[in-house]
Amino acid sequence: MLAKELKPNIKQPHICQVVTSINEHTGGTAYAVTNLAESLTKQQIYSHLFTLNYQQRGKQLLAEGVKLHSHTATTLTKYFRGFQPIASQAMQQLASLELDLIHNHGLWMFPNLYARQAAVKNELPLIISPEGMLESWSLKNNWYKKALPWFLYERKNLNSAIAFHATSTEEAQSIRKLGFKQPIALIPNGVNIPSFEEQPSKEILIQTFPELADKKWLLFLSRIHPKKGMDNLLNVWHSLTTKFSDWHLIIAGPDLTGYQSKLEALVEKLNLKHYVTFTGMLSGEYKASALSNADLFVLPTHSENFGIVIAESLAYGVPVITTRGTPWKDLQLHKCGWWIDDNQQSLHIALNEAMNMSSEERQGMGLRGRNLVETKYSWNFVARDMANVYRWILGGTEPPSCLQFNDSLVAYTNNTGRNRNK
Repeated sequence: MLAKELKPNIKQPHICQVVTSINEHTGGTAYAVTNLAESLTKQQIYSHLFTLNYQQRGKQLLAEGVKLHSHTATTLTKYFRGFQPIASQAMQQLASLELDLIHNHGLWMFPNLYARQAAVKNELPLIISPEGMLESWSLKNNWYKKALPWFLYERKNLNSAIAFHATSTEEAQSIRKLGFKQPIALIPNGVNIPSFEEQPSKEILIQTFPELADKKWLLFLSRIHPKKGMDNLLNVWHSLTTKFSDWHLIIAGPDLTGYQSKLEALVEKLNLKHYVTFTGMLSGEYKASALSNADLFVLPTHSENFGIVIAESLAYGVPVITTRGTPWKDLQLHKCGWWIDDNQQSLHIALNEAMNMSSEERQGMGLRGRNLVETKYSWNFVARDMANVYRWILGGTEPPSCLQFNDSLVAYTNNTGRNRNK
């Protein structure tokens, strides 16, 4: 595939982020993509966002200064991987009239196919962010549902990319293990840094969930999904409640697959009803209240390409416990949390140690975590690096330092849009 002839040093390229959904109950990718699109506008990028509107998953997230192209998901769309022929046609028209580059986020869904088809037909460069979907655990989970899309279109999508975006070294390694040789832009997700002066009180949540009053909060905030390791968390929590009766576990997040009912049954079986609260999806001041007033954050996940909620928790000054299924070695290096093996024994040890600490010790860890995200994970830095990657692809700049090249790859010239090797 050859790109359109482009003027060197394009001052304000038109870049489109393509993602299946930006509805608020969808999960972390929706927030990451909308924040990226908005932050890119400050880097002299004309920013577009192409998506489907799954109205039953809450309102769509707003991105200031971004041109939104949204198509309502039909019943067929909802149950058939985002299949929406009208959206496909609209993507083609948008690419032919306005775009210089397409950046696709995620795999396995029809909008990801539409992004590739529009890029190929209109000779535009395509970047793909797998969003953790090429990780070993993710590929094995429900593999039988992914086999047909892989052979029909997903492998071709990935082969058509001029470059990949990975949020961690581990994700970049997963891409390489599958044999893809294109350059990889290693850029983490960003996080908004809240002001300590404007953080909401505990009362906002306590008014709705009075059982949280006079308790220390252990917060889990993510999608309710088997990948997140919540069964391990509940089993470990059962062994700790007697010793830490002044703590309460908050499980916050959307349940898109019906998995919460199984967790609620486990809570009942373990006699944890007085020690666990399911809040559902939290957003706005409710989410801010949970993060502002949590004493400890836990994400016992089996696999994450990044884990945006970890960065968010640190930004609020909350120390974190998570597994080596995430790329968060920084927790250990910067002494702002625990980076543990993915098993119940390791989780028990970490929780016991963290809850035995004084509030002052945990707050000190949280402040170190906040300093880490301010210096490494702010959206300003993330958008700047991504904009530099776009400009390199479109021609006229040197390769930015965040790019990784495969040793066997034929060298790319600065004008990669006209010299790409598949």
